[in-house]
Amino acid sequence: MADAGLAPPEAGRVTAARIGDAATEIGTAAAVVLAAAAALAGVVDSVVVALLLASLAALAFDAWRFTRRDDLPLTEDLVLLGRAGPIRGGVGAAITVCFVAWSDSSVWVASLAALVSIGVVVLEPVLGQARQYRVTFVSNVPGLAQAPKQIDLEGAATAAHLGALAFGAVAAGVGLPVVWWAAVTLVAAVPDIVMGINAAVRMRAGRRIEAELPGAVTRYAPEAVVYTAWPEDGTHQVTMWLPYLQRTERRLLIVARHNFPAELLAEHTDLPIVVRRGSRDLDDVVVPSLTTAFYVNASSGNSIFVRHNQITHVFLGHGDSDKPTSYNPTHAMYDRIFAAGEAAVRRYAAHGVSIPREKFDVVGRPQVEGVDRFDGPVPEKPTVLYAPTWRGHVDETAYHSLPIGVSIVRGLLARGATVVFRPHPFSYRFDTDTDTIRAIHQLLREDAERTGRQHVYGERAERSMSIFDCINAADAMVSDVSSVVVDWLFSGKPFAMTAMTENGSDFAAHYPIASAAYVIEGDAANLDVALDALLGDDPLALERRSVRADYLGDFAADGYSDVFVDRAREIIDARREHTADETAAADTEDGGGRLTLGAVRRELAVAARDVVTGGLALLVFVATLVGSSPTLPLVVTLVTMALFVPLHRRARPGNPQYPLIAGTLQISRILLLLALVVGWFDWHGVSWAVAAALAAVAAATAAESTVFENWERVGLEARNLPTLKVEIREVVSRGTVGVVNIVAVVALWICGAAGWSFLLVAVAVAVAATTLVSLVVGLTRVHRCVDAEDRLYATLEAHAPEFAVYFGSNIGAPYQLGMWMPYFERLGRPFVVVTRNLTMFRMIDGITSAPIVHRPTIRSLQEVVVPSMRAAFYVNNAPNNTHFLERRQMAHVWLNHGDSEKPACYNPVHAIYDRIFAAGQAGIDRYARHGVAIPPDKFEVVGRPQVEDIAPARGPIGSLEDRTVLYAPTWRGPYADSEVYSLPRGEEIVAALLARGARVIFRSHPFNYRFPDATRTIARIGALLDGDKARTGRQHLWGEAAEGAMSVVDCFNASDAMVADVSAVVSDYLQSGKPYAMVSVGRTPEQLCEEAPAARAAYVIDGNLANLDDAIDAMLGDDPLVADRVASRVYYLGEFASGSYADGFLSAARRLIDAGPLDEGLR
Repeated sequence: MADAGLAPPEAGRVTAARIGDAATEIGTAAAVVLAAAAALAGVVDSVVVALLLASLAALAFDAWRFTRRDDLPLTEDLVLLGRAGPIRGGVGAAITVCFVAWSDSSVWVASLAALVSIGVVVLEPVLGQARQYRVTFVSNVPGLAQAPKQIDLEGAATAAHLGALAFGAVAAGVGLPVVWWAAVTLVAAVPDIVMGINAAVRMRAGRRIEAELPGAVTRYAPEAVVYTAWPEDGTHQVTMWLPYLQRTERRLLIVARHNFPAELLAEHTDLPIVVRRGSRDLDDVVVPSLTTAFYVNASSGNSIFVRHNQITHVFLGHGDSDKPTSYNPTHAMYDRIFAAGEAAVRRYAAHGVSIPREKFDVVGRPQVEGVDRFDGPVPEKPTVLYAPTWRGHVDETAYHSLPIGVSIVRGLLARGATVVFRPHPFSYRFDTDTDTIRAIHQLLREDAERTGRQHVYGERAERSMSIFDCINAADAMVSDVSSVVVDWLFSGKPFAMTAMTENGSDFAAHYPIASAAYVIEGDAANLDVALDALLGDDPLALERRSVRADYLGDFAADGYSDVFVDRAREIIDARREHTADETAAADTEDGGGRLTLGAVRRELAVAARDVVTGGLALLVFVATLVGSSPTLPLVVTLVTMALFVPLHRRARPGNPQYPLIAGTLQISRILLLLALVVGWFDWHGVSWAVAAALAAVAAATAAESTVFENWERVGLEARNLPTLKVEIREVVSRGTVGVVNIVAVVALWICGAAGWSFLLVAVAVAVAATTLVSLVVGLTRVHRCVDAEDRLYATLEAHAPEFAVYFGSNIGAPYQLGMWMPYFERLGRPFVVVTRNLTMFRMIDGITSAPIVHRPTIRSLQEVVVPSMRAAFYVNNAPNNTHFLERRQMAHVWLNHGDSEKPACYNPVHAIYDRIFAAGQAGIDRYARHGVAIPPDKFEVVGRPQVEDIAPARGPIGSLEDRTVLYAPTWRGPYADSEVYSLPRGEEIVAALLARGARVIFRSHPFNYRFPDATRTIARIGALLDGDKARTGRQHLWGEAAEGAMSVVDCFNASDAMVADVSAVVSDYLQSGKPYAMVSVGRTPEQLCEEAPAARAAYVIDGNLANLDDAIDAMLGDDPLVADRVASRVYYLGEFASGSYADGFLSAARRLIDAGPLDEGLR
């Protein structure tokens, strides 16, 4: 199986595309330098013009090919603006040389034209980034105006610039005045100017919308939201529910996570729509009037909103069928599940998904009220609807019958049927299915011409008619495992289903609705028999009536949809009793996927550097054109190249910044090389050896882009699979290529000024060799990674992992995975680590000898799910955990990465897992305490193995002469409602400890360093400790000493007491038996003790620090809470023997792996 991130993932084709990129860069850059040299050497004008036009043609083809690339990861944005910009800038400079060399054109006018041309190139990448600035889409929100739509002229801008360059080359060749080229270049910049103005206006509108949106939503006072996190066109998923939700006569708001589907929705409804991308953004719509959220799909982004447990979350879905999507375990996270009939309720339990019966409401499927009922026989000349579903995300759900679709349609035509053909719209995403659809269209077209039957297909069936129009137009239907079948049941008319995934004899057992269908085998072996029964005597008519009530509810046809409307209104009107001042967090960075204003400003800073260095390089170029002596251009060149030092001051071999040197400020370097050609020919005479050498260096400079890309994500990234070696050493790293090429420019100019041609050529040869080695090794990696993608499944199948460790987040892998890895390895079972983020994949390389595989897309996950895999473990709340959880051939176990009273430890989303491993009874009770209903049989107390090495207290703390106190504040959390950390008052807390003669270990949560204000506070506390250390000699620890050189357990063992917040370190510290204090931030001490039982064994410090002295004195003095801590330890960490404490987890995990998903006891 192959990674759907590449389509198709053929190693040769992908590698050839990368070779094509390199060839374009190398060929065009070298041609530009040689063209300039030829113009100066007096080569025939037409030859030089032809060389320049050939280069521009290559760049135009590259731009055309780039917009149609399918060998790049689908997660990459294809931004055309700025593509091949340095080379286009070089062409502009070469054309300037031609004007000066071939005519009496003013050097200054020609340089001005070049400045305009190069300026466009420099600013285009910034414009491309600015166009990705995340302007929030809103529609129909009272008092809130929409931002103007984005104007897309990327293709026109690139074509215009290339056209202006081509005009300039021809104009120079035929002797037109250079002012003509300058004028055309200005006109060609119009598309960029228009897009720039549009981007600026949109940014301003975006800031206004963000400022005004919270107030506008509050004033509108929605009572319910319809929520969709689906990033693609899911218009039908929402619009199918709107008429019935509107009939509740309650104020509705549509909330989408992405602009594209929201903009499409706005064309179909006048309801208010807002887009809220990031996790914090969603807080804006949780206003006092809101009571309910309705969900129309099972997108992974739903979990971000479900965390708001002060409102009722209702899952609707967008169709009912026997597909896995209709018994998805992620539905367990919702408070209510609206089911069409009892069949939908039973379906979950039948497939091992445990959800309490009281969560379900059987409300029918209101959309079918528009389906006409008919109980008569099929007419002699029937109309038959053929409605195949799509192939789904994974092979296991490939229910689509399009592989036998042509045979089905031919069978219907042979029986004189008029066909209504309506394939699922998602089928057009796949070339093979699209070809089949076209073949069926052709078949129906030819039959209509021959027989006169008015078949319905294409635009009319798929756009002009709704699915219910198609159902009403037909007398019978052929479909697959699909919601269309359930909707069809309401009609009472006969239908056939295709059994594409298993034999027909087993089909009805797995898909009960098929008991009322004429089943067609997946190989169409019984097609004639099934179609004859369908269109003939129809012996299943009575069975359909029974199945209809089971699937669609036993409600009267008249007023059928009122059942749904009334129940939805009841839920909206019933405000939840449980309200919380905190909500659960997801362990991921979720900013919505597009650029913020800050990111645009950073891009502008990069552009400013481009402008400065490009301007200096252009100054050098002009100086050589006017015949300056070597001294001035050499000095300016040295100044220009010196600017690279502060730009990359943090880059060192081996750190993440080092590879970024490659490709930096290429346009400046290419201009300097062209200037050196002009200067050499002026100072030392024509030298084709020098020209060729400089052309080679320009080619190497241009090729840095591909050199860099070859080491980014492509194909398979995997580690520790001996039979699938995809690792390859960077013989010459990308950063080194950049450094060599940058230093070479300086060396070449020194050689040029001195006239050392031999040394200049030697430097060029070294540059070319360095770049070539890196390029070849990188291309080898590309080929190996893509080729390995096709072999991954077989390799893992041979490795036979018994469980998977899934990490879906884009932050925290070394810490969150690292704490569990020793225990996974101690299980003694083969396993595989699956990551979704490439940065996290590379960060955990080295923390385990187990295979690590990067899987960027949903479909690519199927390559790691092999038959031997019986369980999967999850250590954080990443929303895309749901992507792996849908694989029902294994048991899914929630571990978390710490146990505390934070919302992340009672997130209602945890209900989606088959098992929840809790450290102690406290981990179970907190869900119920916060109103989160999870079946008790999902929990198992296994202890927290990470505390096995925590040492007990040295003795009663009051008897110790020297006392060490650990101060371990948590982080602010990802949401406004989770900022309950004591760090802002940390200086006062630490000062109080110092005043009592304590040695302090200060260990801040690592995520605090992501916030400048928190980083400054950490530095001030560190300075306080350093000052006290200098005065008293007490060996305080903070920064690297406490956070890098020591583990959390090391800090626990080195301390005699602790001050912390509501966090996992509190429950872990209980293992030591040592006293601790907790800071009650955002709540009273009484509320803290109610919400966090561990606080009952703690010395609670009020958030305003009013009782700070009393609490610390008690903690470091008589310590009256010793007995309370003993009881709390058992409650939080389980009752396991100290010498074999980790066996609680190890034994439970082994039992679960051995049982696998088929053991119903696990569910």
